[in-house]
Amino acid sequence: MHTSFLLIRDDDIPGFVDSDASDIGIVGENGYREYILEHPDHNLEVVAKLKFAYCRLSIAVQNDGEIQSLQDLNGKTIATSYPESLADFLKQHDIHAKILVMHGSVELAPKIAIADAICDLVSTGATLKENALKELHVIFDSEAILIGRKNAGANIRKRTEDLVFRLQSVIDAKDSKYIMLHIDKDKIAQLQDMLPGCESPTVLPLHGCEHKVAVHVVSKEGVFWDTIAKLKSIGASSILVLPIEKMMA
Repeated sequence: MHTSFLLIRDDDIPGFVDSDASDIGIVGENGYREYILEHPDHNLEVVAKLKFAYCRLSIAVQNDGEIQSLQDLNGKTIATSYPESLADFLKQHDIHAKILVMHGSVELAPKIAIADAICDLVSTGATLKENALKELHVIFDSEAILIGRKNAGANIRKRTEDLVFRLQSVIDAKDSKYIMLHIDKDKIAQLQDMLPGCESPTVLPLHGCEHKVAVHVVSKEGVFWDTIAKLKSIGASSILVLPIEKMMA
């Protein structure tokens, strides 16, 4: 069956899916939230979280400014590209502030004195630091998500489930490594504590060696490098680390 892909602006993606111009879409959770707040009668749902493009929508203020708490925002002006999300947050916290809508370079607003604070996406925080700003409060965390329509037909749902399965197998494998090593039999329990895998490790006998075994395990790369010194300290040797292309539970 023929499949078409559309590459469009991220803030247009929810509308394309909602209006049936596209069956599914990949968009930042921040863009999805903004859309459904603006369109309460939407027909969208989150199909899967995709575990990449992590960021957060935060309120930030000047490092040396007078705003030190959320309540200090009362009566102030906040610049943002996410007016619906900001308005919803301010309403929940009973804060009365003016919202100034901008579509780029939001971090410059306090510097040029057109706003007292900003509400914008933050990833590393480097842009805030460059503009003498600091995070005051995180409104919500965001990542890439797959969205679809609540009333999608059975055929679309089946194809979407197949796609999610394939995406998930790649995502799960992305930060994992297949590790093989040799170790004394009586050290396996210690190894499991140091190197937790997705399941129990595979333990295989070594030819001509009564006391040592080969251990195979799937583990997160970050965990592995944080603990490699400890593994060597309990006698692990012949350590081999292999990438995983796909991983299916």
